Amino acid sequence: MYSIPRLAGLASTTLLLIVPTPASAALPPATSVTLGWTAPGDDGGIGRATQYILRYSTMPITEANFLSAEMVWSLPRPKPPGSHEQVTVVGLPGSGPFYFAVETLDNVGNKSRISNVAMAQSTTPVVDETIAIPISFSAPWPNPARESMRCAYALPHGAEVQVDVFDIAGRHVRTIAAEWREAGRGEIAWDLRDHGGRPVDAGIYFVRARLADRSWTRRVVVVH
Repeated sequence: MYSIPRLAGLASTTLLLIVPTPASAALPPATSVTLGWTAPGDDGGIGRATQYILRYSTMPITEANFLSAEMVWSLPRPKPPGSHEQVTVVGLPGSGPFYFAVETLDNVGNKSRISNVAMAQSTTPVVDETIAIPISFSAPWPNPARESMRCAYALPHGAEVQVDVFDIAGRHVRTIAAEWREAGRGEIAWDLRDHGGRPVDAGIYFVRARLADRSWTRRVVVVH
């Protein structure tokens, strides 16, 4: 396997991104790229990280454009420090090259710097029409949230999307999405303000989402 040198992660975290072929090699006509890295700790080699965020783009990824890159969903919960993590990314659109980077969150929402950027080169389309996007709505991140939080969604077809925030007493706080969205993946953000534009108090809030005929309730803790 081909390994990419590490960059700094949480504290003195060792973070490694691995692709199965050298960046200069052409991928076969397939829909997947397998990536791996070494699980960091919550504080260096101590404790356990809380969440990974893996993104890809057809352009080189930097700290400045990381949030605009496409997110990879359904990542595993971080393993104990030093464990090997592996993810296969499927359904990549069009032809490469594809760039990948990962960042790590701890239990209070602190983020590592993004990893080194791994690149997989492809000269052929990597679309598999048999792969359907399952409908989904993710847990919020970061959680606890200090300045903002996001939720990711996936739609197999265009649908009405309604997302509301309620406080622990069941009072409506804010509607953060109420619109038609096209098929595909995306994110919905909340700036931790109520419908009047005022910052909400610290506490527990519930994000209730309805996508087409499916609904979810997600819990987020706001801290100041």
